[in-house]
Amino acid sequence: MPDPLDRQHRRVGLIGGMSWHSTALYYERLNKAMEAALGAHHSFEGMVWNLNYADLLSHASTGDMAAVERILVEAARGLEASGCDVIVLTAVTAHHWHEAVHTTVNADVPHVLAGVAQELDKGAIGNVGVLGTSLTCESDFLPNRLARSSSNGSPRRLTLLDGGDQREIDALIQDILTTGRPIAEGRAVLQRAVMKLHAQGAQAIALACTELPLLLPLPGAPVPLLDSVQLHVNAICQLLLSENHVQTD
Repeated sequence: MPDPLDRQHRRVGLIGGMSWHSTALYYERLNKAMEAALGAHHSFEGMVWNLNYADLLSHASTGDMAAVERILVEAARGLEASGCDVIVLTAVTAHHWHEAVHTTVNADVPHVLAGVAQELDKGAIGNVGVLGTSLTCESDFLPNRLARSSSNGSPRRLTLLDGGDQREIDALIQDILTTGRPIAEGRAVLQRAVMKLHAQGAQAIALACTELPLLLPLPGAPVPLLDSVQLHVNAICQLLLSENHVQTD
C-alpha cells in the first residue's frame, strides 16, 4: 500500500514531440508510475514542452545541429523558468545534446541510458546488442554510457547492426513508428533485428530508441530486451519522490 504521507516533491518538465508517439508513451507510463507509488487518482505534476518534430528533422537533414541544440536548450530553460526542477529529454537521439541541456540549467536531467547501464551491470552482461537510430548508434554517448561496466570497470562489447540492417531499423523508426502506421508492420522488423544481434553473441538488447518500446511485447525474444523508456521513467519517478536535489549526469 502507498504511504499516505508520500507525495511528489519536485516538478517535472518533459521535452517532447520527438516524436509525439513516444512522448505519449512517457506521459502514460510516468502517470502510471506515480499512481502506483502514491495511490489511485495520483498523476505527475509538471509540464510537457512539445516540439515540432518536423522542424527538428529539417534542421538535422541539412546538418544544422546547432539549431537542434538551440531548440532543446531553449525548451529546457523555459521549463526551468516555469518551476520544473527535473527535466527530461524524451528521445534517445536527443541525448546527443544532453550535456548542453544539462549544463545550461540547474535542474536534474536524468540520462536515458543510465538505467540501461545499471541493468547491464546487474546482469553481468558482457555483450549487449543495441538498436536505435544511426545517429545514436554512431554517437560517442552510446559507448561512453554502455561500453564499460560502472561497477568494476570491465569492458563490455556493443554489438550493432551493419549497413542494410541498420537502414531497415532507421526506416522502421522514421517511416512507421513516428508516423503512426500500424504496429504490426514493425514488429517483424524488430524480431529480425533481435535475432541477428543474438546470433552475434548479444546477451541482452538495449532498445535505444524511445519509439521501439511501442512494439513490445515481442514474443519469442531469445534474450532480455531492455526498455529504455521504462527504465528512464523509473528513474524519473524516484527523482520526483525525492525531497533532495540529486545532480544527475
